[in-house]
Amino acid sequence: MTCIQAILMDVAFVAFGLLMLGVASWDLIRNLRRKPQNVFIKNDRTRTPEESFGILLFCVLWSGGVTVGTLYKLSFYSDMSHLRPETVERIEIGAQAVTNRQQITEIVTAIEQAEWFSLRRGDAADETSFVIKLASGKQYNYKATRYQRGEGAALISQSPSGWYKGEVFCRRLPASLKQAGIVLPNCFTYFGEAQHCAPP
Repeated sequence: MTCIQAILMDVAFVAFGLLMLGVASWDLIRNLRRKPQNVFIKNDRTRTPEESFGILLFCVLWSGGVTVGTLYKLSFYSDMSHLRPETVERIEIGAQAVTNRQQITEIVTAIEQAEWFSLRRGDAADETSFVIKLASGKQYNYKATRYQRGEGAALISQSPSGWYKGEVFCRRLPASLKQAGIVLPNCFTYFGEAQHCAPP
């Protein structure tokens, strides 16, 4: 999903998490204030404060995870949209490197126009390492994957430990890479077999 659809999906997850958190908090407060239950009314069973606290804890962890994930995506999107060609020294895609200033400018321009994105099953081809090295010494380590449902590619951000930190969609990235003599894989390899191949 690209742009508005992906943004709405992430916002919906955060909103749902906050709603669950509110309901669980209200349920815990209500149970803490409840008078002792009449032991003779067996069918009038409610959750104990301990059970309500457990539900609240789950909601805190779930909504916190969703919110942190969305903030990671926002940070990644911001980094890409503020990237400037003059600050980039070289770009390494797989085993190939781009050092030509004009080619770097075209690639970075394509990345600057990144859109908010969420990959779905069948969207992506095989991943390729995508490293952006800045003149300052800083570098961004990403994965690039060709989009299978139309023109474009996705850049995927992960922490060194492999923790997923989001992805962005760059519609013009494959075309700018092709001008530099680099072609992203157009198939997803599953147990050694090429599947879901996009047009070359």
